[in-house]
Amino acid sequence: MMFSKQNSLTEERDNLTRINSGWRIFRGSAYYMSSTEKTWQESRTYCQSVGADLIIINSKEEQISLFTYMWIGLTDSETEGRWKWVDGSPLTTSYWYDGEPNGNTVENCGEIKTFTAERSWNDGTCSRSLKWICEMKLS
Repeated sequence: MMFSKQNSLTEERDNLTRINSGWRIFRGSAYYMSSTEKTWQESRTYCQSVGADLIIINSKEEQISLFTYMWIGLTDSETEGRWKWVDGSPLTTSYWYDGEPNGNTVENCGEIKTFTAERSWNDGTCSRSLKWICEMKLS
């Protein structure tokens, strides 16, 4: 039992260290916005390597605090037209830009397309390099 408590404290310490290294806190999550560009999969791999994942946008507040041309944790690569978040949950609320998604089997990864508060998502080619946003749940 003591080992489990020690692991929990170590994980909490590591999370706090990450937060103090360029992560922003907002409503129970910490966010890291990259300054470099990677493909969607490379971005996700980076996020996972630090105990996070690409951002899952659950609210209008999260949506409007984001920047343009950044990968988000949304894909339809398993089944064309069935958009899911990186945690496997289905897309229920969306902010697609007018006419999106429109890429058929060529564009399977979600990105922020414009700097508007709403309706700014695009389905992009996953191999293109963009900045990205990691999200780490703190609770």
